[in-house]
Amino acid sequence: MEKEIKIATIVDEDGEEYELEVIKEFEYKDKKYAVLFEDYCGCDDEECECHGDSDDEECECHEDSDNDEYEDEGHIYVFEVQKGENGEDTYNEVDESLMDELISVVEKELYPTEE
Repeated sequence: MEKEIKIATIVDEDGEEYELEVIKEFEYKDKKYAVLFEDYCGCDDEECECHGDSDDEECECHEDSDNDEYEDEGHIYVFEVQKGENGEDTYNEVDESLMDELISVVEKELYPTEE
């Protein structure tokens, strides 16, 4: 059974849209947060799909490579999740003063240890 991937569209201050994968949602101090992942290929090939606007294709430029240089490339972000006017999830920046606390929570959520 395949797990459905939830995608969040984030718009930056310049109006640029980014699609990020929601890898974890959690509650902390009565607020909802999401851990989002932005995949990044890391190649310099401008012809690669990862540099274009193709929504239908995934980057395959390093699929046949034995080079681990491109493994685990990407960025992780934490956003506060709130409901928008139409009931949709909106993702808002987290106050910088709370980020250290949230990083600790995210680490425990993503990498639980056995006691």
